[in-house]
Amino acid sequence: MKKYKNKSFALVLSAILILMTGGYAFAAQNCVENGRLKHSTMEAFVDLKLSGFIKKNQELGRYTFRRQGGQGGVAICDADSQVYAYTTYSESTVANSRYYGDINGHPAYHVMPRGNDNFAYVLIDNTTGQSFKVSGQPLPVPEGDLMPIDATVILYAAIDNPKSTTFYSDIIGAILINPYQSGGGSTRIGYTYQLAGKVVSAPTSCSLTNTDLEFELPRISTTELPAIGSPTSNYSKSNDLVIDCTGKVSAKIKLQAANTTSYNGKESVIKTTNEGQNDNASGVGFIVKLPGNNNEVLVNQEFVRLADLDTGSTPVPLIAEYYRYNPEIKAGKLNAEANFVVQFN
Repeated sequence: MKKYKNKSFALVLSAILILMTGGYAFAAQNCVENGRLKHSTMEAFVDLKLSGFIKKNQELGRYTFRRQGGQGGVAICDADSQVYAYTTYSESTVANSRYYGDINGHPAYHVMPRGNDNFAYVLIDNTTGQSFKVSGQPLPVPEGDLMPIDATVILYAAIDNPKSTTFYSDIIGAILINPYQSGGGSTRIGYTYQLAGKVVSAPTSCSLTNTDLEFELPRISTTELPAIGSPTSNYSKSNDLVIDCTGKVSAKIKLQAANTTSYNGKESVIKTTNEGQNDNASGVGFIVKLPGNNNEVLVNQEFVRLADLDTGSTPVPLIAEYYRYNPEIKAGKLNAEANFVVQFN
């Protein structure tokens, strides 16, 4: 019985030793100087003209890098070696990138070290799909000369409608053969990744969020319309035209209606559909006012000032009212349709 117990113990111990040995056998190694070239620069060039409304976190483009100088590797790597991928703004000081936030599961950083917060970037190793990080991301490398790491920078809008920006070979990342240590000379050997070129902001443009407006006015008695003009009491309905703009602009609006009549000498009264037929009313129509512009009334086929619009979304109120335009009126249903044309300057 003792022999069996000893044998079992020996087999278990042997298995533990094998596992421990296996763990140490695959420990990653760092690359070492090759005695020649120590550093080289990689650059991605951006030439981008934006258009339309650009949303925060919207991807703007993907760019690869080209080597700017030097030939061959900057270090020698054994089998199972690794390097360290950092986001950074400086060749001599790493671990200083401003974290923006995660985008699509990758850490993103502001392109500029300070002030300009228009753009963010993600820097990715094309081989492993791993992201460069401010804390350093270990990356496996093949045995032999340490050649440039093939990487892609993804550029994002960090704000809505970012402004034009020029990149003057701005440093955004680095590959080091050793983990960064402040004051330890750890940045002497590796590759620097930088961004050059420019992004031109989109020309100011606007779009209508809601293109169909409906005004359902309260019921009104003919006694509230005793003469040509508006009701003696308030029988109006308001609705907002919501406009999104990429910059500050002025807007004007005109009415387009198939059947109108005069209001203060201008074609502003929208007449009802099939006026007077069957159970439809006659002699009464609608006018549309702009409360943001001194209650100016819209005119058919003539532009009037709508509003001054800021960047972003602006609700512009419109008010529809009854208007009696004929000495003779008939009670009944009132329905009308019209189009609006908005122009931006």
